[in-house]
Amino acid sequence: MTRIFLPAILLLATACNSGEGETHKDSVAITGSDTVFIDQPLEPVPVKDSVYIDSTLLPGRWVQPAEGVDTLMMGFHLRKGGKGASIMLESLKYQSWNLKKDTLLLHALAGYGSADTVFLQTDTFLIRELSDTALRVHPVNAALDHVETFTRQTTAKKKKQ
Repeated sequence: MTRIFLPAILLLATACNSGEGETHKDSVAITGSDTVFIDQPLEPVPVKDSVYIDSTLLPGRWVQPAEGVDTLMMGFHLRKGGKGASIMLESLKYQSWNLKKDTLLLHALAGYGSADTVFLQTDTFLIRELSDTALRVHPVNAALDHVETFTRQTTAKKKKQ
């Protein structure tokens, strides 16, 4: 029995090493169940430069039209001291927020309403532009070029008579 296995193993080893002069591939890409060897390493996705954020501009009510209903505005309220709240979001209740360089982290309890389970969720946004009236962000789980624009919602102050 060993007489059969030994030649089979030698034949297999020779077949695997038959690429004379072949250089070792630099990287491997796995697609589905297939493995593809690539001659050059994959290039990293270019990262946009970070933006300086004036954190004093962030507190306020930031809204955008609801998808499909332009008259309904939804978003979040960033309060001073890191407290937060949702605006017209029934299943997502923002509790707090913080800023790390150009990244806005919104911490929420998700699953309110008819859901049986409530869980913690953090929404991560890369800030692309911030002014006193507009906040343009890229949600990290969105397509590379996707940017959402929020506008500062101002409250009309009542005049005293």
